Amino acid sequence: MTSISFDFALTSYCQSRCKTCPRTNLDTGEPEDWLTIRHVPFDKWKKNTVSLSKNMEIEYIKFCGQTGDPMMHPDITKFIDHAFTITNNVTVNTNGGLRSTDWYETMGNKYGNKLTIVFSIDGIDHDTNWKYREGVDFNKAWDNMVANAKTSCKTQWDFLIFEWNWQQIPVAAKMCKSMGVDFLNFKINTQTYGLLDSTKLPMVKEMICQANTI
Repeated sequence: MTSISFDFALTSYCQSRCKTCPRTNLDTGEPEDWLTIRHVPFDKWKKNTVSLSKNMEIEYIKFCGQTGDPMMHPDITKFIDHAFTITNNVTVNTNGGLRSTDWYETMGNKYGNKLTIVFSIDGIDHDTNWKYREGVDFNKAWDNMVANAKTSCKTQWDFLIFEWNWQQIPVAAKMCKSMGVDFLNFKINTQTYGLLDSTKLPMVKEMICQANTI
């Protein structure tokens, strides 16, 4: 039987106004006119995935944040629950500023290391994170990541590096270890907005290498 992995964009709703996100108009901060704001209907998605799973082995399902945050979907719990009926490997990407610590604790303890939650948080404080992820409640996102890390669920922290936050790399690495976050993924921003000075790239890359040894 053929095996396959899927990335699903469940919604185009998002509370964040990330500066280089394709959904955001840089002039207005609002969603682009071409973007249809909607949620994928759970029942339709379930029917389609059940049909697919009869003909192929689904190794991996990822609920991505391509044009919206999956946690904005009112049925996200149903999507995750159903996904685990057809695979043992599910990942959800989020900016972290949605749902409650209770939700993360419940789902993390329910599915353990078969579930991975990826938190996109670009700094260790509100002001730093807000410069790119405008609209995200940093304290809520941070509390949710900490709560998730306390469960047996896998926790990944994606940290996008800009001109204004690269100095926080060593501190972020130490905090990651102390919180019990499983993976810390530093990614250097390549867009014009907040682009890192090219003269700093060798130093920043070395800082990332050192952070990975902490």
